[in-house]
Order: sequence, then C-alpha cells, then structure tokens
Amino acid sequence: MQKLLLFTFLLVFTIQSFGQNNSFVDRQLDSIQDVHEQIKFLNDWTGKNYRKSPNEALFYAKKCLKLSIHNNNHSGAGDALTRIGLIATRQSSYNEALNNYSQALEKYNLTNDTIGINKALFNRARVYSKTGTLNLALKDFLNCSVFFEKQRDAKALSLVYNSIGLVYKNLKKYKNALQYYEKSAKISIENNLNSSLYLTNTNIANIYSIQNKFQEALSYHKKNLDVLKAKPNKYRLAQTYHNIGACFLEMKQYAMAIDYQKQSLQLKEEIGNKNLIITSLNGLSQANYVMGNLDDALNFSKRAYELGKEIGHIDYQKNSASRIFHILTHQHQADSALRYWEIYDQLKDSLINKESLKQVTEIQAKYEAEKKEAQIALLKKDNNNKAMQRNGLVVILILIAGYAGFIVYSYYSNKKLTRLLSLQKSRIEWSKELLDCRNKELKVSNQTKNKLFQIISHDLRSPLASVSGISHLIQILLKQGRYHELDETSQDLNECVTRVLNLTDNLLSWSLNQSGKLPFTPVVIPVNNLLSGILKIYKAGAQQKNILLELSTSQNLFVYADRPMLETVVRNLLNNALKFTPEGGLIVLGAEMKEDHTEIWIEDNGVGISDEAISHIFELDTTSSGTRGEKGNGLGLILCKDFIERNHGKIWVESREGHGTTFRFTVPNAEKIYIEESISHQ
Repeated sequence: MQKLLLFTFLLVFTIQSFGQNNSFVDRQLDSIQDVHEQIKFLNDWTGKNYRKSPNEALFYAKKCLKLSIHNNNHSGAGDALTRIGLIATRQSSYNEALNNYSQALEKYNLTNDTIGINKALFNRARVYSKTGTLNLALKDFLNCSVFFEKQRDAKALSLVYNSIGLVYKNLKKYKNALQYYEKSAKISIENNLNSSLYLTNTNIANIYSIQNKFQEALSYHKKNLDVLKAKPNKYRLAQTYHNIGACFLEMKQYAMAIDYQKQSLQLKEEIGNKNLIITSLNGLSQANYVMGNLDDALNFSKRAYELGKEIGHIDYQKNSASRIFHILTHQHQADSALRYWEIYDQLKDSLINKESLKQVTEIQAKYEAEKKEAQIALLKKDNNNKAMQRNGLVVILILIAGYAGFIVYSYYSNKKLTRLLSLQKSRIEWSKELLDCRNKELKVSNQTKNKLFQIISHDLRSPLASVSGISHLIQILLKQGRYHELDETSQDLNECVTRVLNLTDNLLSWSLNQSGKLPFTPVVIPVNNLLSGILKIYKAGAQQKNILLELSTSQNLFVYADRPMLETVVRNLLNNALKFTPEGGLIVLGAEMKEDHTEIWIEDNGVGISDEAISHIFELDTTSSGTRGEKGNGLGLILCKDFIERNHGKIWVESREGHGTTFRFTVPNAEKIYIEESISHQ
C-alpha cells in the first residue's frame, strides 16, 4: 500500500512539474509576437534543458522544427534538428541521432550557416566515434578544425584537436594522436584554458601508458596537479591521484602507488561516488597483493566487492570476487577461496546471459527499425506489393526469432554441462596444487628445524664447552702461580666468548626476522663512519692473524637503510673474511656510488670458494672451516641476504679458489629516497 501511494505521489509530481514547464514555455511564446523570435526562444530553451528535461525538450524541439519549416527558417530548423540529435545521442539512439544531424547539415547549407554546419559536423563526428565509424568521424572532425582555425576560436579548437587525437588513438595511430594532443595543449596554455589542458594532459598520459612509457605518462599526470592548483576540482584531483598511483604500480614502485591511491580514495570518499571508490579500492588491493601484504589486499577487495553489491554492478562484483579468490589461494584458505570462485563463476554466467539477452534485444530492435523504414517505403509503392512485402518481413522476423531461440537454447544446454565439468576440474586441480605447496613448505620447515637444532646442539655447545674448560684451566694456573700462561689462555677464552656472542646474535636476529618482529627503521647513514667504526672493532682480531685491514671509500657516501641490520651484515662478512684469510693476508672494505644505490664490498686474498659452494652459499645447510679451524654454520650469510633484501638491495659473491673472495651488496642512496619522498608529498 505504501509503495502504491509513493508511486502515485511521484507520478502526480512529475505530471505537475511537466505542466509547470509547459505553462512557462507557452506563456513566453504567447508573449512573443514575431514567429522567428519564437523559434529562437524555443531553440535556446531546448538547448539549455535537454539534459535535465529530455522529454519536454524533445516535445518543444519538434514543435520548433515544424514552426521553422513552415516559415522557411532553415537555420532555426537546423538548430531544432541538432537538439533532437543531442537528445537521441544521450538515449544511445545513434542511428536516429546521425539522421537528425545529417538533416541539420542540409538545412544549414541552404543558408550557408557556417557556424551551424560545423556544430552539426562536430556532433555527428562524436556519434561516429561512439559507433566505431572512425574514418567518417575523423573526416568530420578535420573539417571542423579547418573552420575553427580560421575563426581562431581557441576553446572550440582545443576541443576538436582532443577529439581528433582520440580518434587516432582508437585507430592505434599513436604518433598522430600525440601530435593533435600537443596542439591542443599549446592552445590551452596560450589561452589559459585549464579545463582543456587537464583533459589534454590526461589523454597524452593515456597514450604513453598504452605504449608502456609509464615514466612519461607520470610526468603528464603530475602536470595536472599544477593545473588543479590554478583551478581546484576535487573530482579531477582524485582521478589524478589514482592515475599517478596506477603509473607507480606499473613501474613496480608499490609504496608510492599505495600512497597516491590512498589519497585518491580519501577524496573519493568525500565526494561519495561509490563507482570511483571501487576503482581506488581495486588499485590498493593490487598494489598490496604484489607487495605480499595479503591481509590488506584482502580487506580492500572485500570492501570493493560489498560496494559493488550495494550499487548492483555485476562486473565490479565479478572482478573483486576473482581477486579475493587469488588472495585466499595464496593464504592457503581453500574453503573460502572456493566459495569466492563459485561467486565469480555465477557472476560471469550472469554477465554472459545478460550479454546474450542484450544481443537478442538488439536484433529485435534493429529489426523493428528496419520494419518501420520498410513501412515508410511501402507507402510510396504500389498497393499490390504491400501484402507480399509485409509477409516477407514477418518471415524474416520469425526466422530471426527462431534462430535467436536456437542459439539461446544451445548455449544454456552446453553451458550447464561445461560449467559442472569446469568446476569439478578446478576443484581437483586446486586441491592438488594446495597439497603440493604444503608438502614443499613442510619439507623446507623440517630442514630448517633440523639445521637449527644442529646449530644449537653443536655450534653453540662447542664454544661453551671450551669456555668451561678454559675457566677451569685458569683456576689451576692461578693456584699454581703460572701467570705467564694466562695471557694465551685469556685470548682463547675471548675467542670462544666472541664466537658464542656472534652465534647468539645471529640466531636472535634470524628468528626475529623470520617471525616478522624485528623492527625496520631506515635512516640516513654515512658509509665511511659505519665501515671505519666496524674496522676498529675487528682490528685486534686481525692483528692476531697478522692480517692487514684497509678502507677504500670516499667521504661523501650516504645510504638509506636500517643501521643495526647494515652493521650486522658488514660484521658477518668481515668476520668470514678474517676466518678464511691466512696469516699475512689483506682485507679491503670499500664502497662506491652507482646511479641510485651504493655498492659496498669486502675483498680478501684468502682461500677462495669453489663454484659448487657458491651456488649454495646462501642456503642454511652450507658450512665450512676457517684457516685456523674456525667453525662456520652458514647462518650469518643467510642473515646477510635477508637483511640486504629487506633494505631493497641485493648481495652476491665473486671468488676463485686460492685467489680470494669478494662479497658485494647494494643499498639505496639517501639522495634517491629523498627525491622519492619529495615526489610523494607534492
């Protein structure tokens, strides 16, 4: 009952509003005596109201057309036909729109109304673009550009150049498209047309994105930030942030992508447009997914899915369900993943069915249009042929309907069986893949567990046992007064304690890093101070083996990294160099700035490493002994690799047996991070 009352109220309100508009227009017409002024008033009114009141505008445009034809006002008739074409375009009735624009051109040509001719050409070209008739669209747009160039109409010319560029883009002639976009940009800058310049910059960026030139595309999106400072627009700013984030995502600068997508999302939430919000949520989900932030990616995709349900957009729901399925797959949540796969499959079927019904509807609509045209033609022919032609049209309709019905029936019959088989196959393949992944993880976990037990039981126990023995020996030497032997014994004790401390530090750091509890706080670090400080710590140990330590670096190298992690890496690598360098050897610590990173190396002339050992050197089960029998367990190098990768660098080794070894790793320059941070806060 309530719904009926609401419908009645809306119907009465609509009729009343239309009546009020009619009353206003009719009163104005009654007050105008000259018929040509009446035509001008009707064209002005319909031109202003065809968007918000299309039905009333269509009524008065047709009335204006009759009045113009009756009074031989050809320009007025052309304007009326243009208004009718605009309404048909907004209603996606493209054939009707093209017909009205072509008739408008005929009317304008009768009075040589060049402004009207080019307006009709421009509107007809837009419809040609929408229907994919690109060559005809290009022809009309180029004719318009010649006229507006002569008129020096900067605003219209900028719009036409943009439209020509869009046609060339759709024709995949990107070089031509860029030429016209650049013409539009030049005119916009010269005439301070900010809105046109924003559109042009966006179009140029889209061309570069298509060509995978994301750095160039990024520069044009950033130009739009300057345009929006002159003429603020929250919607365009949100879209610009989204486009910048998309470029950074393609450039694999995921942190920057997330930052800009979040700014875009915040503005879109303020605007309240749920379609725009969904695009930002999808962008954030993709960026977090590739970074491995699966929980964040899942939350963003679920929000996008729920918003898609709220607005009833099946395609958004389908895409979100697909992404959620892949995220849950990586999180090994098989049951939840399969549930979203079924949702995705159902939504995909719904879209296919919708498309099939749309095609059938289009066939029927096309047939109805052809039928009307045929009826008009039949009226001009002899009455004896009417019955035969009408029967032919009926037969065609029956054949089309029968063929469409056969297609739909065949589709549903095959689709049902195919869907069941596909779903069953997907479940089996997914279960097998999940089991394989779990088996691999269990195997790696068991190997790691066994190695850690070995390290704790052997590598940690051995030096502790030595400490215990040395402490007893010290007591005996003190009781016997053999003080001259205490110096050597204390050195042995110091080496054992150092080994225990190094091992426990590595174990603690490795376990915290594996559990994700090790803090990561990058700062700007002077490389020379870092390396020279560590050299001082190991100077005494090097002197015991008569090894010379050298530092080779400039004074002005600064990197951006977590200092404790970087110190741990250098200490472990220097410790290894001391261990495997014989007495009288040389160890060099060096650093050199590259394009966007600094390369640090530890070079020795020790025993070297075989090619076989190098291929497994960053694996946990790699062990070796030093020149004095020092024991190694491989944990330090694993820790080095994890810490360097966490600081966005890479580590590798160069070695020849008997000639020495060089470990090299990279760390981002502080200058590069500063530039990226500056860009992200513009």
